[in-house]
Amino acid sequence: MNKPYLHNLTALRGIAALLVAVLHFHFFLGPVLPYQEAGVIDKFYLMVDLFFILSGFVICYVYEPDFAGGITGKETKGFFRARLARIYPLHLITLGAELGIFLLILALGKFAILPAHWQHLYRLDGLPVQLTFLQTVGIFKFDTFNAPAWSLSAEWWAYVLFPFLFVAFRKLGYKYWFVAFGVALAGWLGIEFFLAAKEPFMSFPPDAGKRSLDVNWHYGTLRGICGFVAGMGVWQLYTQQRGRKLLGNGWAILLLTGLAFASMHFGAYDTVTVSLFAAVILAAAYGSSGTDRVLSWSVLRRLGQWSFSIYMWHMVLIHLVLVYFIAQRTEPVQGLLRPLRGYPTVTLLVVFLLVTCGVGYLSFRFLETPARRWVKGGGGAGLTYHT
Repeated sequence: MNKPYLHNLTALRGIAALLVAVLHFHFFLGPVLPYQEAGVIDKFYLMVDLFFILSGFVICYVYEPDFAGGITGKETKGFFRARLARIYPLHLITLGAELGIFLLILALGKFAILPAHWQHLYRLDGLPVQLTFLQTVGIFKFDTFNAPAWSLSAEWWAYVLFPFLFVAFRKLGYKYWFVAFGVALAGWLGIEFFLAAKEPFMSFPPDAGKRSLDVNWHYGTLRGICGFVAGMGVWQLYTQQRGRKLLGNGWAILLLTGLAFASMHFGAYDTVTVSLFAAVILAAAYGSSGTDRVLSWSVLRRLGQWSFSIYMWHMVLIHLVLVYFIAQRTEPVQGLLRPLRGYPTVTLLVVFLLVTCGVGYLSFRFLETPARRWVKGGGGAGLTYHT
């Protein structure tokens, strides 16, 4: 049974991918706003949590017919094959690109002048960790190779749990949607108020005052599962059409989006912001004539289609820019190199985003899509979501 394609959610994914790219440009290349005034930009790491919530919703929406009767070998095998086809080929390709950058740095004789976090990034014992989706279980105290790939690890382990969670929530009954939200909320609060203060960063000890969901290499798996479960709760609400009269209009999604950005700008707890994300996703899924018209705009739909490639390639592009500047240096790099500081940053940001979108399009068309079809054995018909 084919279901309607929810274009509104695809658009949200594209917007979120671009905002992650803005965050990393701001952090690694040059300030979009003065660093002490960056506010909302510094919180764009929460776009990854929006991805997790979206993923939980869409996976339930797409795979409900497969697991409505319980867990069977055929459906489970097909599910994992499709999920692996979705994320693993591009993960391997971008990992290979980062390995190529590492070899280029070695060929230039510049590895010794790299700052400590870069030398850690290209440690070769990180390769098997990347290949087995173990980036988020505390093996290392910092990312390795293509740093955004940490979220694929978190996503993958959420996929592993999905069939069992889906059957459990279905037996419990969709009217108990608040159970999923309760689990997600408890997890988010636990991360923000307890675990975040325990996560070390490279050679730095844990920060006892840290209150954040920005945990990747130790508790990223839990972070991903919490968002995924919240998305399952959003799907339960959507299935029952709860709150549609209140949320199914353009004003609701504008208000909720404004509140989410205000929450980030004024430094509210991350748990508040991601809870607002869940409400935004539900409102977008319900849609309205005005909302559908805006979020179905072809540019936003295409960005949503390219979003995974944009997300996976943007840091590779940033590293290429950094390598260009490091190649011109002879003295060791101290601290974080931000080579574009002092240039007209907004103009450079626009250029960077345009290039990133172009690479995302090419990757989606010539790498991501063909590789996914090959792994799935010809592609398969029916509903396909870019999750």
